[in-house]
Amino acid sequence: MDRSDAELVTAACQGDLSSFGRLYERHYRMAVGIARGRLADRHLAEDAAQEAFAIACRTLRTLRDRDRFPEWLGTICRRTASRLDADRPAHEPLPEDRERAGDSERRALRDQVQDALGLLDESSREIVVLHYFSGLSYDEISRALGLSVASIHGRLQRARGKLAKALDSSGAKT
Repeated sequence: MDRSDAELVTAACQGDLSSFGRLYERHYRMAVGIARGRLADRHLAEDAAQEAFAIACRTLRTLRDRDRFPEWLGTICRRTASRLDADRPAHEPLPEDRERAGDSERRALRDQVQDALGLLDESSREIVVLHYFSGLSYDEISRALGLSVASIHGRLQRARGKLAKALDSSGAKT
């Protein structure tokens, strides 16, 4: 039997590290997806998620509604990602010595997708990243963000339309 988040939080607050480990396993993809929506860098998003879990572990006893662990963690993750983004120095990517066949096309498409994602409002971008990049289901996103499944579906549908329009206007091969 799989224990609820509230049960795992209670056990973790009582010193059961394996319970916090289970929370980590259950919500890691969500945390990376939330951070990636703000950072657009997979490695930095993973760092933000790791830091958010460290903060959550230290402050777990302050969580009042233990059923809302995903939303609480998401808030910590957003703040951590925003801080990391603000602290990140602007830089130019290093030029590639040799590009393999297809790499430049793939890189160009990835840049076009990132630009199109940047046109979305923060909430829609977060939902797109959680669903398409982190692989979360509508139910998982609903729990993580505290929104209804119908709301997730509607926002995702509108975001797909905006992304398609932006990618079409940029000439991306979709």
